[in-house]
Amino acid sequence: MKIDMSPEAVGHRLKTVNELRRVCLSLANSSAGREVIKKNSKNKTVQRTLSALGSKK
Repeated sequence: MKIDMSPEAVGHRLKTVNELRRVCLSLANSSAGREVIKKNSKNKTVQRTLSALGSKK
């Protein structure tokens, strides 16, 4: 399998990754996400998400 490394393909992948990142952070900031943060505040992944959200809840 060959990966398309053309500038257009790389740009498209970067755009897609950024969109997915924004969606994930939006979900983390939802009521369900806040509940997970409250219950698992010591979890390293939760702490990284909080850092990405720019908050120190």
